[in-house]
Amino acid sequence: MKVSYSSTRLLFKRDEIEPLDWSDTIRIYVSNDNCSYQMTKREFYSVFDNVVKTKSYKEDGIYHYHPTPSKAFQFIVS
Repeated sequence: MKVSYSSTRLLFKRDEIEPLDWSDTIRIYVSNDNCSYQMTKREFYSVFDNVVKTKSYKEDGIYHYHPTPSKAFQFIVS
């Protein structure tokens, strides 16, 4: 399974990510960066562990960065 969406900023959507299996892929096109980031759910939880702990992600279902953090650059695919 794979989830794909676009946003102006690097945005993580809880309702899109949480149903995935650990090896499923998340692909996010960020228009401000003009590139896509792709990672597995496992990689998301490993590298962005701070995101899943936030009130914004847990309660509101979204978390976005501005600007994109350097730790995300390893996931650029285009």
